[in-house]
Amino acid sequence: MNPGNPKGFKQKWNMKPHSPLKATIYSTAIPGMGQIYNGKWWKSIIVYAGLGTCVYFISDNTRNYRAYRSSYVALVDNNPSTVPTLEGDSDFLNRAQDQYRRWLDISYMALLGVYVLNVIDANIDGHLFYYDVSPKIQLHVQPSLWFSERVNTGFSLALKF
Repeated sequence: MNPGNPKGFKQKWNMKPHSPLKATIYSTAIPGMGQIYNGKWWKSIIVYAGLGTCVYFISDNTRNYRAYRSSYVALVDNNPSTVPTLEGDSDFLNRAQDQYRRWLDISYMALLGVYVLNVIDANIDGHLFYYDVSPKIQLHVQPSLWFSERVNTGFSLALKF
């Protein structure tokens, strides 16, 4: 496909009846939409639960970080009119604000990770949309014995189509 050729993109976009490109773009634009397009709506619930959990932790860590930071600043600014809202010495407040800042950074990275996994899942599931997983395909692993000059033991692997 020529990257400067818009017909190549248009052909992939209009791939009938199911397009992995559409699933990827839908999931990129609206998280969970690619999973719905692929017919796996239950996965969109997992995506929204993951994103919601990340947003909750971002909100909670931001609130705690700001509270500890303002208390630390009020304690060390040498102004008698500012009173810290949280108890503790300057070392404790400084360590607490640093900890919440690290947790806030991790929460943002987790949000990005859930978003990226959402897009990757929609793409892979779009490519595997027509993959046949029928009950006719079987894999059997069982112990076995071979008799030659001496008895050998092992495992046999049988794949039936």
